[in-house]
Amino acid sequence: MSELLLKLSAIDSRYILRRVAVFLALLALTLNISVSWKAYRNEPLREAASRSLLASNSHFFYDSGLAEPLPVFALKLAMAGGADPDGALRAEGLVVFALLVFVTFFSLQRFGEITALMAALLLAVNPYAGFYAMQGSSHLYALVFLLLFWHNFDRPAGTSRNTLLAGLYGGLACLSRLDAGLALLVIAALSWAVKRSAFGLKKAGLALGLALLLTLPYAVCQKVKYNDPLYAQELSLRRWANIERYGYAQAAYTETGPLGPAAFLLRNGAAGVPRMFLGGLGRALSHELPRSFYYSFLFVPVFLGIYAVFVLKKYELLFFFAAALLPALPLAAIKQVPATGGIELRYYLWAMWALCALAGLGFQEILEWAQAVLNARFRVKHDAEPTPDKNKGRILNEQKQ
Repeated sequence: MSELLLKLSAIDSRYILRRVAVFLALLALTLNISVSWKAYRNEPLREAASRSLLASNSHFFYDSGLAEPLPVFALKLAMAGGADPDGALRAEGLVVFALLVFVTFFSLQRFGEITALMAALLLAVNPYAGFYAMQGSSHLYALVFLLLFWHNFDRPAGTSRNTLLAGLYGGLACLSRLDAGLALLVIAALSWAVKRSAFGLKKAGLALGLALLLTLPYAVCQKVKYNDPLYAQELSLRRWANIERYGYAQAAYTETGPLGPAAFLLRNGAAGVPRMFLGGLGRALSHELPRSFYYSFLFVPVFLGIYAVFVLKKYELLFFFAAALLPALPLAAIKQVPATGGIELRYYLWAMWALCALAGLGFQEILEWAQAVLNARFRVKHDAEPTPDKNKGRILNEQKQ
């Protein structure tokens, strides 16, 4: 038994798990992309249904019509090369999904290689990620750049290069989905609130300023074209308010035109704001987030990962989770999906990624605990065995002689 424990303790379990996780992540990503392409190739487009028309009518990058410019411009480039709009949109979504898995692995290296590998694996096997990739969801585009912003922002040993990269990626996240700007501000605010004196205020201001500078021409284009810098986004808020009040009874829609963010939040009065956020939070935590994560048993390592965050004082993952969830909360209690209630799961893709990362950290803690227990048991067994007397045999032989 002691020999078996000795052999087990000598095995580098991290090395084995690392190789297995890499293989499984690549296999899962390949299968997810393949199955998604076959299963959802003819699924009607939702969010991106008008993207090909917007791409055809746009003349330059920021002239994207009623949608953020980066996904529209990506499709315009594919169409300029003669690609079929529908096929190109879906193929680009799958490429973004694959890129997201690789960015996940590299951005989480600072938390440990096992964390990075397991998070990439959990993301690669998530069926909703494959489905929304085939839908060309702008949330996936924004998520890639949000991760790159988060990876470079306020690093302990960050350089000016990291600051500039954070600003660039933050701008591209906003140009994929403008509500990503709220996530950038939440990440910055929470980092400052927790770190205070250790927070690089000037670098953070430079990164956020650069992101704003890159996003500003899009708002200017909307102002020139529609006389409203947030015209597309405020039209979307009007649709949300109408869905909440009237459902999908089109004849009942009596309110039209843009609805500003403040007016949307105060649509039920000031007292309705906390109810909206608390109701949305309860709905998100009890229904949509577990569904988007898909594998319910994985919440065990998620809770272990949250515990590890506080023990190790690596709060960045919780910052990202809060920033990812907050933009969805004002919408979460609205019954957008008549069959189940709540909103589409694409609005939870950012928060779902954070759960994958926390679960990866939880798996790493489980592995370290198991390795420590195994090493401790071997030491106990080894110390309990009597030390052999090398002279005993020689003395007996001399007595016999």
